[in-house]
Amino acid sequence: MMIKRILLPIMVALLTIGAVNAQNAYCSEQVTLDELAAYIDTTRNVEPSVKLFYTNLVNNPTHSYRIEHLDLGFNGCTGRVDEKVVMADGTRRDNIFIFNEKGLLTQSTIQGSKGNKTVVDYTYSYDPVLGYTIKQSKSKSRTINYAPIYGEHGRRESIKGSNGQRQDYFYNEQGHLAKLVINPAKGDKRTLLYQGGYVVREETGGKAFRYHYDFDTATGKKFLISIEELKGTEVVHVRTFDYDIDTHGRYTRVTVALDGKHQMTVTRSYAE
Repeated sequence: MMIKRILLPIMVALLTIGAVNAQNAYCSEQVTLDELAAYIDTTRNVEPSVKLFYTNLVNNPTHSYRIEHLDLGFNGCTGRVDEKVVMADGTRRDNIFIFNEKGLLTQSTIQGSKGNKTVVDYTYSYDPVLGYTIKQSKSKSRTINYAPIYGEHGRRESIKGSNGQRQDYFYNEQGHLAKLVINPAKGDKRTLLYQGGYVVREETGGKAFRYHYDFDTATGKKFLISIEELKGTEVVHVRTFDYDIDTHGRYTRVTVALDGKHQMTVTRSYAE
């Protein structure tokens, strides 16, 4: 009995040390998105503190797993993305997105239809337990400060912007994102429903859209192939995406059409 009494606290201590080591290794300012994602994808019983850190990171509205441009996600990329958009009428727009090693957008340069460019810089706050959250977006004409709200489990449940915009997050029993409600400062509320980390349905402005993907076995990622606009259960419009990807699972070229009519071609190049 004495041996068992001695061994029990030793085992508890070892388990505690193991959990602390996992937290120290993956819940830090030095860990990269690739390292975190590899741990999450390959570990059967993910340490809760690491899962929380990862969840709050990737659910930032400016994370490369969440942010979309022209309906095309960035699939968790890091580094610089140069994007060229050629419209059906031949007009061209050049955009630049820069993501840090955590996959968080730090700067975007978006070219408007009249050739003017808007540059926005993003900064983040860091907590060793709760992880990263967007702190501020700043352009030449506007600065927005953000305040996060966390739930009892430490997951970020809302982000409020100083301009009046708000994003509310809802999770399933496994702690995965199930719904995101975006209330902009102006305009219609947007509701996104998620499954397995990808948008499957969108409701906005009295309209509903259904998203369809193709799964690539080589990269283990999904790629958008169509968005159906619904009226009740009837499909009234279909936007299709024909794409090429690289070995890292990133879009390199996408052709977009609406009801069979060509709309634009998007080409992306990547630099680490």
